[in-house]
Amino acid sequence: MNKKYMSALVLGGMAVSLQAQDTYLNERLTGTSDLIGTARYVGMGGAMGALGADISVMSANPAGIGMFRKTNLAGTVSLLTQADRQSSGESLTRFSFDNLGTVISIPLGTTQNLRFINFGFNYQKKANYNHVLTALNPNTKGLSQTDQMADLSNAWAYEDEDGNTNFPSGLIGNAFNAWLFDRDEAGYFGYGAQSNAFTRVTRGSLQGFDFNMSFNVRDRFYFGATVGIDRVDYESHTLYNEVNNRPDENGVTMHDEGYNLHTSQDISGYGYNVKFGTIIRPLEDSPFRLGLTIETPTFYHLESSAYYMIDSPFDGDGNYTPGVWNQYRDNSDNYLEYEVRTPWKFRLSAGHTVSNLLALGAEYEYADYSFTRMSYPNYNWYDGYWESYWEKTSDKDHEMNRLTDRTLQGVHSLKLGMEVRLTDNISARTGYNYSSKVYKKNARLDQNIDSYAMGVATGTDYMNTGDVNIFTFGLGYRGKHFFADVAYKYRHQHADFYAFDDSFSSKADFAETGLAGVKLDPVDVNLDRHQVFFTLGYKF
Repeated sequence: MNKKYMSALVLGGMAVSLQAQDTYLNERLTGTSDLIGTARYVGMGGAMGALGADISVMSANPAGIGMFRKTNLAGTVSLLTQADRQSSGESLTRFSFDNLGTVISIPLGTTQNLRFINFGFNYQKKANYNHVLTALNPNTKGLSQTDQMADLSNAWAYEDEDGNTNFPSGLIGNAFNAWLFDRDEAGYFGYGAQSNAFTRVTRGSLQGFDFNMSFNVRDRFYFGATVGIDRVDYESHTLYNEVNNRPDENGVTMHDEGYNLHTSQDISGYGYNVKFGTIIRPLEDSPFRLGLTIETPTFYHLESSAYYMIDSPFDGDGNYTPGVWNQYRDNSDNYLEYEVRTPWKFRLSAGHTVSNLLALGAEYEYADYSFTRMSYPNYNWYDGYWESYWEKTSDKDHEMNRLTDRTLQGVHSLKLGMEVRLTDNISARTGYNYSSKVYKKNARLDQNIDSYAMGVATGTDYMNTGDVNIFTFGLGYRGKHFFADVAYKYRHQHADFYAFDDSFSSKADFAETGLAGVKLDPVDVNLDRHQVFFTLGYKF
């Protein structure tokens, strides 16, 4: 049986073939949010959970909306650009519509205990996915993506009762058909590599729609709740190129030849959560405030479709023709429906004002992302001739959830902000954010697990992001009715990028290559961003 026939059988048996919805992708889509909102909110580093009276506070501390005494309307746009200019022709500067919200303030009288009931709505971006990632590794130390494919095949490939080979995924079956790795009596083996290059272009955003109700009690106690609905819109295109050590039909190693792996993926869906918040002034005669927010997990329902293609210098019979690329395509119905549940979030905040000349804010947040959970919806119908019903349950991906436990950790975030009134109408602002890294030390994307998501994987790359540091500056104008703000944000973050997992090198069956124990050096990736925000608003 030739490889082409074997791979066709494998792919024909796959329900889906797409980029895995794994721990890393889930965190990238639904994990830690960026600092986005009104220009005033950004200019103060988002440290307004206890200060309140800004539309963007609706998602940080719902009680802060209770501090509005007038009806407000505000909208925000921004320009976003990458600090890293390796773009591969893709534009690195994007326009973004980030915020549109309103607060309706209803006064009940200064002699009442309950003095204001406020209602708010806000559209706000929570994360911007627009980014171009380039990672070039000129020396892979002889390790190859094909080595990982071979290792996974040794662990999971099997022959069914008809003698057809079933590989761990459709991608790996097609890669075998493309002669990217091979097998002998000892098992499957790769050919090693000299270098690789990776490019990923992503577009889209995580958008939040918040609905708020808040209360002002005696101008000392503020309570609020926000129902949030999130919308995920994600598009990804990747190109992986590897120059490997595959010999031609004459046994001569081709040092200038390799292969390309193209992937495309679209993910869309929605999620929902609830936030509860309170702000108190402990001392009646002091403007000092304390705030507390509890945010429930966000429950996401997502749908994914994807495509992949391999460019190989070998045809289905293993023949090599210099300068000729043979394409091995994924022709299946690429659709997957799945669910992600994020962890609980807790925020403590403090705020203080001095004679309407100075405002100081601080906020601390904690969320343990190892509690992120993934599952698949399971629909059951019963007909019974009009006595039909349907029931929706979830099948948990236990192995993926255990990988999340091993990979992610609790994240500590700190926000600091200051606003200084320069004149009766103009204020200056500055802020700082710090978030600890979400990935544990030595975290890796282990694809050698019994997970349905890994069974449909079309990529092997992963990236361990580091700490986040954000610096902000801003200016604001306040008139009788009209207000305008501008803010600048610099977001600094580096990450370690891996084109594939090198854990196979520590296995006994890899020792004969002479590369046993060799580890792949990560590529240092710059994720720095610059963003300028503009807000216009009206109060009445």
